[in-house]
Formats: sequence, structure tokens, C-alpha cells
Amino acid sequence: MKDATVRRLQALEEEYTFAVNAAVGENRDDLVEQLASEYPDAALEVLRSDAA
Repeated sequence: MKDATVRRLQALEEEYTFAVNAAVGENRDDLVEQLASEYPDAALEVLRSDAA
């Protein structure tokens, strides 16, 4: 896996972790669920775009 891909995946993870933690702090379980369901697709998109 390319270093750029790893960096993009790490940035995505940090972004989603921050967003989930903020949602938890706001008692937004609906947003936590939404973010958790979106994350795999977002990560897959990073992998696909870097493979092209």
C-alpha cells in the first residue's frame, strides 16, 4: 500500500474519530450510527481512488 494511501486512511480515521467523539458528547446516537455506517464506504473510496 502506498504511503499516501496510508496517510489518507489515517486522516480519515482521525476525522471520523473526532466526529464520533463529538457526537457522543452531544448525546447524538443517531449521528454516531450514521458516521459508523459511512466510515467503511469512505475508507473504501480512499483505497479505490489511490488504486486507480
